[in-house]
Amino acid sequence: MTHYMKNKRLGKVGYAAVKLDMSKAYDRVEWSFLQKMMEKLGFCNQWVEVIMKFVSSVSYRIKVNGDLSEEFFPERGLRQGDPLSPYLFLIYAEGFSALLRRAEEEGKIKGIKICPGAPSVSHLLFADDSLILCRANGGDAQQLQSLLQVYEECSGQMINKDKSAVMFSPNTPTGEREEVMSALQIAKETTNERYLGLPVYVGKEKSKVFQFLKERIWQRIQGWKEKLLSRAGKEILIKAVAQAIPTYAMTCFDITKGVCEQISSMICKYWWSNQDKDRKMHWISWDTLTKSKNQGGLGFRDIHIFNLAMLAKQGWRLLHSPDSFCGRILKAKYFPKCSVLEAKPRGGISYTWRSILNGIEVIKSGLVWRVGNGESIKIWEDPWIPDRSTRRPISSKGHNLLVRVAELLDPLTGSWNEQLVQQTFEEEDVKFILAIPLQTDMEDIPAWHADNRGIFSVRSAYKVHKKAIRQQSRQGTTSSSSAPNAEEQFWKKLWKIKCPGKIKHFAWRLAHNTLALRMTLRSRNGNKLSLCDLTKCK
Repeated sequence: MTHYMKNKRLGKVGYAAVKLDMSKAYDRVEWSFLQKMMEKLGFCNQWVEVIMKFVSSVSYRIKVNGDLSEEFFPERGLRQGDPLSPYLFLIYAEGFSALLRRAEEEGKIKGIKICPGAPSVSHLLFADDSLILCRANGGDAQQLQSLLQVYEECSGQMINKDKSAVMFSPNTPTGEREEVMSALQIAKETTNERYLGLPVYVGKEKSKVFQFLKERIWQRIQGWKEKLLSRAGKEILIKAVAQAIPTYAMTCFDITKGVCEQISSMICKYWWSNQDKDRKMHWISWDTLTKSKNQGGLGFRDIHIFNLAMLAKQGWRLLHSPDSFCGRILKAKYFPKCSVLEAKPRGGISYTWRSILNGIEVIKSGLVWRVGNGESIKIWEDPWIPDRSTRRPISSKGHNLLVRVAELLDPLTGSWNEQLVQQTFEEEDVKFILAIPLQTDMEDIPAWHADNRGIFSVRSAYKVHKKAIRQQSRQGTTSSSSAPNAEEQFWKKLWKIKCPGKIKHFAWRLAHNTLALRMTLRSRNGNKLSLCDLTKCK
């Protein structure tokens, strides 16, 4: 949507995105309005009574000069920090959403359509933060202002005009901009680079756009350097904090391989540094550190691969929920005549969609089709044989005219046409195909091959893609099958030892032969060793 607002080829109509901020949103929730909303949405009376009893049972005591005041009971508001409060506020805000939908149906305001076949978008709500999309003219602005007044009077909410702002499309004249801002009584036109923690617009210099991620991680690491932490403590901080900071941005954007490498470099530098000195020898490569502990690493994330796995989750949602609101918009804009798996990058697409396409490539490496009626599965192109590593037939197509799996089924019995299958495929394929169970009364379902239940997860997608990359890098090399199993058992036993974490990390370094011993330093420095090397590589 932000890409569309930045597009200069919008035609004659200018559009405005109004960012509304509710003042003390949770504290201003009127209990009577919340109760009416739940009843209107169809919740049973017993459920509504239980929820309202829970909401209204709160009491407060205030500490003044060290002494607690008498207990008092509020008459409105939701409890801050309660896990149920965000869901109740969504029900509460549905009143505002209903007003906007009705106004759009009556033609009083008009939302944005990013292309002719896409649904209209008039508002997006994020808890107490709302984004209203409408035409940039006085009429729509006046209607929106009247709706806001009605909502404030009924719900008790209040718009914080000082924190609210408006963003206009580039083709909006200055006069209309002033008219809209005057009607809404908002004095600020937004120039924010980020909204809800994510970049509003991604230009050509992507490293600068995601610079804030590196800065946040660097600030955290600088604070940790003052603490005397063991290797085990550093490991926890890196996994739980440093590598978790860019996760939110990675769900929507490919933060580029260069930025990922810079973040990994900062983390690696912190891992090998001591409190007194930063420039320490990196005894083990980052690629080894990103291996699982059962493979001799420490389980640190390869940030770029994890980024692609997070984007694959967005692609999986589009594949399984094509009729969702987001799915309908993206399909109408980017792949109107094909499935999301067949979508291709082209000029003029948004960076968000280009990032999702990168994630879809990860999906293709682990996708397998569960055969239903066979109408959606292409025999020679799609992965649909679960017992094969490639999940595709090894038989050559030749001059075969069969295209869909449905053509291999017997329409009378709903089972495999064994004679046709044997004539079409080689014996090895026939064995696997005839073992596939059929449910011809259902449509074909995309499933995740790496999970026994067929359920996609970021964790499994990360493992699948990382394994595929390592297999590509190892092409042409040979290794024994017994060695990896023995090595894996060794590392499992090491990490299961009942002792402090710092001792396990010492044993881990000893097993890798990376302790700062004289013989190790000589081998690393070409048999040349000085006093400076001993102090530097401690």
